[in-house]
Amino acid sequence: MFGIEAALYPKIFYGLVLLLCLFVVIKYSASSNNSLLLQKQPVGPMIALGTLLILFIGLRPVSHVFGDTVNYAYIYNHSLNLTHGFNFSSEWLFDSYMFFCKLIGLPISVFFLGIEIGYIGCLVLACRKLLWESSWVAILFCVSAFSFFTYGTNGLRNGLACSIIVLAVTFVAQEKKYVTAAILALLAMGIHRSVMLPIAACCGAVALLNTPKISVGIWSLSIPLSLVAGGRVTNFLASLGFDDRMDSYSVIDLNESFSSMGFRWDFLLYSSMPVLLTWYVHKRVDETGGYKEDDSTALADANSMRVFNILSGTYILANSFWILVINANFSNRFAYLSWFLYPVVLAYGFLRLHIWNDQDRKCAWALLAHAGFTFGMFMIGKL
Repeated sequence: MFGIEAALYPKIFYGLVLLLCLFVVIKYSASSNNSLLLQKQPVGPMIALGTLLILFIGLRPVSHVFGDTVNYAYIYNHSLNLTHGFNFSSEWLFDSYMFFCKLIGLPISVFFLGIEIGYIGCLVLACRKLLWESSWVAILFCVSAFSFFTYGTNGLRNGLACSIIVLAVTFVAQEKKYVTAAILALLAMGIHRSVMLPIAACCGAVALLNTPKISVGIWSLSIPLSLVAGGRVTNFLASLGFDDRMDSYSVIDLNESFSSMGFRWDFLLYSSMPVLLTWYVHKRVDETGGYKEDDSTALADANSMRVFNILSGTYILANSFWILVINANFSNRFAYLSWFLYPVVLAYGFLRLHIWNDQDRKCAWALLAHAGFTFGMFMIGKL
């Protein structure tokens, strides 16, 4: 549609996102308090950015530049045996969507566009519900995450399913609409069954709502446990039938995946940022004597802390699982089952909680570091 060469798409995307983040940094870094974060922002820019990304990514050309895009396109265009139907043992919703699009003769571009509407649309809606006054900055945290573009063009089913889970967790944390969240979780499982992990992690976060430090403790203990007994833990979890893909991921192929093997200290360092933020938030809660509904200078109100604890707890517990299987082949695929919440936890912590007096400036620099890491990874060829 845009007449842009496939090889230019990542460059345009990462360059545009970095420029938008720099604009926010320039605006917010000049503030010495948190007044800008408390100002209600118009929804127009966020909707405009979301729409632009849906069209830009959804109508991309079919090319190996976008990884599994070519495989999905081949199946869609050449398979004569597409099936559909409700079956918990299969990803019935995605199969049915593909079958329906094929049945009515939609071109592959429209098929991909529909996926991006769900992938990006769920993130936009979740950001608006969680951080209505700062949703523009919140969505920038999401689209500048280093996994965003990859899972919008390569890991399509996983990305779409996880975006739906973001919305489901939002309904649990922000509005306590458990039935709505359960329906969304079932739909996400119908797209990619691996989201059973963040679903279970969310249930754990709700159970540990009043003791969030336990989640941080579990995450910390998972590191030595993985170092000591990582292989045995991986084999045990694979035997539970969590996801049949795990059987193949636990088999090491030195010729194909050496770079993804072993205990990934770099991945662990990256994953630790939301954990450290959670630890620091609760350290500040202890220092300030808790939080009060009627105190505008308090760190947060009770509802905001509840939302943060569920978001961060879900991330931390899901990431703990990944640490346990970090030695598995392609363990980065399991890492994404927590990483998809990474920018949401950061955004909520920096945009909603009054952690520092100069919150505006700290938020701006956090966004710059977040986007800068992604852009740096792209420049050195890791994305």
